[in-house]
Parts: sequence; structure tokens; C-alpha cells
Amino acid sequence: GTADRVLTAGVLGEIFLMADGVALGGPTERFVHDHNLAGYVDEARALLADHREQIAMPVDVAVLDDGERRELAIDGLPVDELCVDIGEATITIYEEVIAAAGTIFANGPAGAYERPGADVGTRRLWTAVASASGVSAIGGGDTVASAGRFVDLDDITFVSTGGGASLCMLEGQTFTAVELLDDAS
Repeated sequence: GTADRVLTAGVLGEIFLMADGVALGGPTERFVHDHNLAGYVDEARALLADHREQIAMPVDVAVLDDGERRELAIDGLPVDELCVDIGEATITIYEEVIAAAGTIFANGPAGAYERPGADVGTRRLWTAVASASGVSAIGGGDTVASAGRFVDLDDITFVSTGGGASLCMLEGQTFTAVELLDDAS
């Protein structure tokens, strides 16, 4: 009941794809395991079982092949290169959802935005968020850094470096410090 639509990209998108039975390829699957994120695959699988209609997963990905961007549809996986971004078809779908949204909450970049060729999804999605007519909120240090690289942060309604805290707040969790401030007022 918190979100009408959840767009997954980046490592989160890869985790959801793995939860859905997609073999991404050795380098990407090792990345997920090496960063102690494999435990989230089961959580993602449970979320898909209960909320598949609300969760959008990438329909294509991008890899860097000798420094050159190459895009593959999901049915073209697994691949021997690390998945570093979402592909053009996914970007277009997500841009349309963002443009139509009344409220947008974003956390995290869409890919390895620091690398040329892997920055396309992140740049285009932040541009979509910044130009959307809906209320927009972003949270998290890497989120703010990646957005600030591609758009004017003043074009986003609310910017917070507290990504984890922002997500907890959306889940309805309370924070002692906020409760104390509420009581004091």
C-alpha cells in the first residue's frame, strides 16, 4: 500500500531479476554474492509473489565490452560481462512511469554512473525525475551524488542524504529523535 509502482534498476534490479529466475552471468552474480547481497534474493522473491504487478524489473541491461556500451534484452542473458546499467527499452518505460507519477521517491542510481557508457540510465532517469510535474523526493548519499552529477538538485522537491532512514520512514517506522521533536513542539 505504500507505492503504486516500484521501478527496479541497478543492483536492486539485478536482485529482483535473480529472484525471478533470470541467470545474469557469472560476473554480475559474483558481484551480488561478494557484496553480501544474495540474502536479498529470497526477500525479492517473496515480494514478487505478493506484489508482482507493482514491481517493474529491467527488460534489458547494458554491459561494457572493452569500454563500449552494449545492450542485451533479458532473454539474451546470461552474459560474461558485468551488468552495469539498464538498457534503452527499460529507460524509456521508466521515463514514462516517472512522467505520469504524482509522487516520486527515488533511492540509488540506475547503474555504475561513474563509468562512461554505464551512466546513461542514471542520467536519463534523474532528468526524468527533475522534469516531472509530480512531487519528487530522493534519499541517500550516493543517490544525491549521482543526481547532482546530472541535474540541478533544486529541480527536485525534497533531497535527503539519509537514504536508509528515508526508506524506514516510508515503511512507517518511527524514530526516537523525531518523536522527541514532536513532543517538544
